[in-house]
Amino acid sequence: MRTSILAWSALSGLVLGLFCGVALLAAVLAGLELAAPGAARALERWRPLLLALCLLVLPLIGAVLGYLEGRLKLN
Repeated sequence: MRTSILAWSALSGLVLGLFCGVALLAAVLAGLELAAPGAARALERWRPLLLALCLLVLPLIGAVLGYLEGRLKLN
């Protein structure tokens, strides 16, 4: 029972972090499309870092926070 609560809390945090990452990525990419062509071209080299941040780091942070929330539920 304890493991299941921790696993589901971590999974829900991962999914929430993924949703936030995709929303942030969409907002930044839409902003770049609306920006001047020179500004979009200047930020082109940061795109892989932005993808890694939004699709890897934010979901991992969400999973850790979800796990911590699950530990709080168990106490």
